[in-house]
Amino acid sequence: MRDITDLPRDLFILIVLHLPPLTLVRCRSVSRQWHAAFTTDDISLLLLRWNFPRCREMRLAVAAAAVRDAFSSSSSSSSSPGPSPHQTGLPNNLAVELECIARERPDWSSTFAAVARRYHLLRQAKPHTIEKLEVAGFDPDGEQPSLFSFRGVAPWNRFLRLDEKTANFHYPDPAWWYSQQDGVLVYPAEIRAGPCDDESEGYVYQLLDLSTGIQVDVPFDVRQKHIRRVRLAESVLIFEWAESLPYHQLNDREVVHRHFVTAFDIVRSASPVTASPEAGPRSPWTWKVKFRSEWKLHFLGLPLNRSDRFFSAHTATHYAVYFWQPNRSLYQDDPIEQLAVWDISSPSPYRPSEDPNGERRPPISRTPSPRTGLWHGTNGPSNETVPPSTSATTDSKTDGKSSLATATAGPQVIRRMAWRELDFYGLRQRATPQLRNLALDGQNLYVVEEEHRWADGQHSSLNPPRVHLVRCTGIPIIPSPATLPSSEQDSPDTDDKPNTLSNIIDGPVYGPAWVDVCGADGDVYMNFCRRVVAPNETGSNTSWPIWTELGSISLSRADWLRAELEKRSSFPWAWTMASATSRDDDPSSLVGLAGSSRWPGWAPCWRHEDFPYLTVTEMVDFAAGVRVTARHCFLLETLSVHIRPAISVKGAGIPPLEDRDGDNNHGLEEESRDLGTGSAGRCDEAQFSDSMWSQLLGKGHIDGDERWLVGEDDKGRVTILRF
Repeated sequence: MRDITDLPRDLFILIVLHLPPLTLVRCRSVSRQWHAAFTTDDISLLLLRWNFPRCREMRLAVAAAAVRDAFSSSSSSSSSPGPSPHQTGLPNNLAVELECIARERPDWSSTFAAVARRYHLLRQAKPHTIEKLEVAGFDPDGEQPSLFSFRGVAPWNRFLRLDEKTANFHYPDPAWWYSQQDGVLVYPAEIRAGPCDDESEGYVYQLLDLSTGIQVDVPFDVRQKHIRRVRLAESVLIFEWAESLPYHQLNDREVVHRHFVTAFDIVRSASPVTASPEAGPRSPWTWKVKFRSEWKLHFLGLPLNRSDRFFSAHTATHYAVYFWQPNRSLYQDDPIEQLAVWDISSPSPYRPSEDPNGERRPPISRTPSPRTGLWHGTNGPSNETVPPSTSATTDSKTDGKSSLATATAGPQVIRRMAWRELDFYGLRQRATPQLRNLALDGQNLYVVEEEHRWADGQHSSLNPPRVHLVRCTGIPIIPSPATLPSSEQDSPDTDDKPNTLSNIIDGPVYGPAWVDVCGADGDVYMNFCRRVVAPNETGSNTSWPIWTELGSISLSRADWLRAELEKRSSFPWAWTMASATSRDDDPSSLVGLAGSSRWPGWAPCWRHEDFPYLTVTEMVDFAAGVRVTARHCFLLETLSVHIRPAISVKGAGIPPLEDRDGDNNHGLEEESRDLGTGSAGRCDEAQFSDSMWSQLLGKGHIDGDERWLVGEDDKGRVTILRF
């Protein structure tokens, strides 16, 4: 034997499995013989599975194989290597991606090299490339204003103050958004020079697939509009916008603009198979942006000022919005607060923004839910009439059921809440609002609130907490067939429509509220968060992230977490793509991919996990085990160069081989430390260079996944860090 490559295959594998991934890639350049041995598909796949079992490429390959095997019987007669998207029961975009992966054999050699480079750079917090995207805005010379106008909703007037030092506590919304689920970025691209005659010239927003580079116009004309907010979730793109011209005179000094919400479906479709190699490289899939529906956001409209605010959240089927408006009466009453939830699952071509007088509005068969407050003008004058109920149901079989399914397709309000109901759930904000954001899941609406000891400003609390407090209140608000009595569930009228709103009880959904509170509270061990940091049996300081996958925390903490999860058995842990109500036979449970976010019912205790640092924002790729956090502390910033605003990478999923020495116990210790579960977790965080804060945190928001990090710099450009 003259070379390692001459060894028997089993011995060769045993040796190379002990080499670090970066060394394995470098071995390819030793000689032609080594290059041939280290670039075979079977060896590369084995090394990828051993070193990076949680990387995206491995997860998708395993998921594609699992779905293909599960539906092999139904597709045995087809020439396609995998099931069609409608057969899998998975979301369309994910099913198409798995279909594209199943029909093409990956190049595991280049995949292993790319993944090894990615995790090497992640551990060093050094991006491979930095990409800048110019966004639409005003002319730098100030001579000609742009067609694009972004008038974001103003954040609360709260900031942190201590010893005459101040720091941001709220940040404005960005004009772009990234979807970790689909891997696409929606942003307002720089407007092309020239006249804007045809309609497509107003399509400023672009859909950018960061993996393939595909760029698609979003068919949303921004001319004569003020964009208030942009959101992309569950393959549904939402634009909240206002008309450029005022619609109503609110008082002697203020005017209101009509506000609308326009929804689009982001649809992935498989590209046709290339007939010949001469056709060149192609993208495995294409993207289409399809109009879904449009609805009026507020009955009277809202002023374009920094006093009237609204918060929103949406899923593929529902949209929730909360309004907070100062009371303009002479008696200085409490602010006006309203909350509504819409069912947006049914598309409709009707656009209320193009029909100011409501002449072309299709008739509806009934009022979806009881009228409340200003939503229908009962507390003030109105310029819009509400269509009366035209076809009340008298059939005894349908008594007590909603007749929304018989109404014209389109968004429908399913729940409204005003002062009394918000007060009942303890969500009344009044003059010192604490609301941070809204969240939705299959059946519930979650309201996240936050208070800080050092908060100051007009909206700061009069009774601040001891240090830092976060709270999440969940309200059962979205109808479900499970709310039907058993006699109605078994009725023949509902068997053929298991998922329509006609199967639910008429009226709003009520039930017990879920409240989760977490407060930073220091003790002798300097533990400020009872969840993220807690002392173990010996009294030493051991931190453990509550979002970590089971198996990567110590036994004592695992027992505690298991007991806590048993108490919350009705709210499953969000580690699979299956929904909270999924069953064992649900096709989505076959896919071993993690969800894109935490369960929204948990209070965001990660905000104070490293107090007195405040975690401004984070990017978490749960499936890959990669977390990027952005923290700042104005108090300690000037005391030490090592304690400063920093962006940190926590946990790449498994301990890298270069940190192993062959001892199993040592490997477990390295795994705990990398995931932040050991006392040395903070020391192992890799910090980006100081300039990255201004490159990414211009709007206090970062996003992405294990492949890249997306943010906004201080000049308003979208920054993409690729690893």
